[in-house]
Order: sequence, then structure tokens, then C-alpha cells
Amino acid sequence: MQNQELFSSIPMRTWRWLGVNGAALPAGLDVAEVQKIHVKAGEKKEAVQIYREGGHAEIEAHVEAGGTLSLVKVQLVPEGEDHADDVKVCVEEGGAFSYTIFEVGANELVSKLSVELAGKDAAADIAAFYFADKKRKFDFNYLVRQRGEHTDANMQVKGALMDEAQKVFRGTLDFIAGSAGSVGRENEDVIVLSPGVRNRSVPLMLSGEGDVDGHHAVSIGKMDEAKLFYLMSRGLDLAEARRLVVEADLFPVLARISDEALKEEIAASIEGRIGDAD
Repeated sequence: MQNQELFSSIPMRTWRWLGVNGAALPAGLDVAEVQKIHVKAGEKKEAVQIYREGGHAEIEAHVEAGGTLSLVKVQLVPEGEDHADDVKVCVEEGGAFSYTIFEVGANELVSKLSVELAGKDAAADIAAFYFADKKRKFDFNYLVRQRGEHTDANMQVKGALMDEAQKVFRGTLDFIAGSAGSVGRENEDVIVLSPGVRNRSVPLMLSGEGDVDGHHAVSIGKMDEAKLFYLMSRGLDLAEARRLVVEADLFPVLARISDEALKEEIAASIEGRIGDAD
């Protein structure tokens, strides 16, 4: 049961029957815990947020001119609990925001990201990996608004689904009038491990400015049979081969963080579950 009010919605609505226009908060997650991050002009700051229990969290970050914020989010909430989070970031002239995301827990997840590239030459680099199995429901809504001239946005999302998991991903690049010379790239790669999953991907590009360079794509598919045949011909069983293929997407995202123990925990949290796919 969900609350009636929408927590997250797509900037440009589509057919209602698709079920991708918005998402409500899971029941009982009304009150958000707010964390504020302020990066001063020219300053470099790193932050790691790890979620090990259900709840509703909110992060508000402001990166002043020339500042750099590197944020890592790791969601390891137990299977029987729900989680929601809302990350809002404003980046001023010449500032940079790096966001690395791992979503591998929770029963029901609703995650929202909004980035404003407000100043000239502001940049955002977003890399995410998700893994959903059993009857988990994941809902993502990532939005980058490019307002300043010559801004740069890069959104790369990878994930795997198995059993009866459901996932909605909305990824939007919005070039606002006045963002001349800006570049935006958005891509999602989804690996389907079971026939019973439901995947919905909604890449969206909006533009009120003519002089921009935007690219978006989605790749959805079952395990590459050629890769599986090659790996199994080298003595691996099916479960091991599946793990290697999924890890090929996971490891480049893991490489963005330096905490070796945390890397091992993330990998271990999904390793055994992949072997149980149908």
C-alpha cells in the first residue's frame, strides 16, 4: 500500500497505462532525514552515505564556483524493509559533481536525483549499478538540468534483474534555454536473468536550446549467449558464468570508490543471489 501523493514524477508525462509517470512513497516513510552538504568555492569534498536499514533520507548539496563534490551512495537495506531517498544538487560555475550509486537492497525502493548545472562549465558525472531479485520493486528518477553554457552531464546506469523483480528507470537530460555549447550523455544497460522480471526504462531528452549535443540510449537483453558459451567452454558452470557477466558491469562502477572493504561487501551482497536465477 502506498501513499496517494507522488514522491517522484517524470518531467514530461506519457501514457498512464505504462505506469512510468510517477511513484509514491512506500507506506510509513513520510518523514525524511535531511543531510546538507556545502562545498565552498575551490574546495574539494568527499562524502559516503551507506544505508543499512529502511527509511526516508534526503541530501541537499550546493557546490560553489570551482568546487568539487564526490558523493557515494550504497544502499544495503535488508529485504523486508523499504527505502526512499531524494538527492538535490546545485553546481555553480566551473564546479563538478561526481555521484556513484549502488542499489542492491530493500524490498521496495524509490530513489530520486535532481542536479542543477547552474553555472558555465559546470559538470556532473553519474554512475549507478543496481541489482534486484525476488519480488523487489525499484523505482529511479534521475534528472539533470543543464542551465549554464558549456555544461557537461554524463549519466551511466547499469543493472541486472532476476526472478520476479520490477524496475522503473527514468533518466532525463534537460537543456534549458541559454545552455549553448553544453553536452549530455545518458545510457542504461540492463541484463535480464529471468523471464519473470518486469523492466521499464524511460530515457528522456528535453531541449530549449539549439546549440547542444545530447545522446541517450537503453540496452535491454538477456545474457549474451555467445559470452555464456565461451565462459562455459572454459570450465565454468552456468551460475559462475552469469556472475562473471554481471560483474563485468559492476566492477567498473566499484572502481570509482577506494574503500576495499566496502567494495567486497557490495560484491558479496549479490554474488550468491545471481546463482539462483532461473
